[in-house]
Amino acid sequence: MNADVNRTRTAVVPQDPIRNPYAPRLVAAGETFDVIEVEDRLGFEALGALYAHRVAVGPVISDRRYRRIGFLVPPAAAAPTPRQRAVGPRHHGRGAWITVPPADCEDGPLVWLVPPSPEGRLTALHHVRAAIAEAARTLADTRVS
Repeated sequence: MNADVNRTRTAVVPQDPIRNPYAPRLVAAGETFDVIEVEDRLGFEALGALYAHRVAVGPVISDRRYRRIGFLVPPAAAAPTPRQRAVGPRHHGRGAWITVPPADCEDGPLVWLVPPSPEGRLTALHHVRAAIAEAARTLADTRVS
């Protein structure tokens, strides 16, 4: 297993005994993972598409305050391209900071929909992008019907 993937688990779920175990953590993106963030309706639909296609899903965060879903993916080799529009998926990479929920938190404004695995598995970026595209088509079809 690649060393960067092994570090992902410790970056996402720090094992610092002095800190409050119930407090969210602020973690730098771009080293061991990037985050693809979408609005929650699209994110739930995309997560369903990943499961339907039997993709091994890595960690997924739900921010209930802002109704956003974040898929943790392997870090991009290059910096994410800045977005020109105000809507759609956001790619958070090197230079971004991500708030992650506590390891065992099942309730609250910030929770793991899919918690980090002991293996440090991340969902491949191309799978997440394909699932988001499929979810967007599905949601567009339901609005037309």
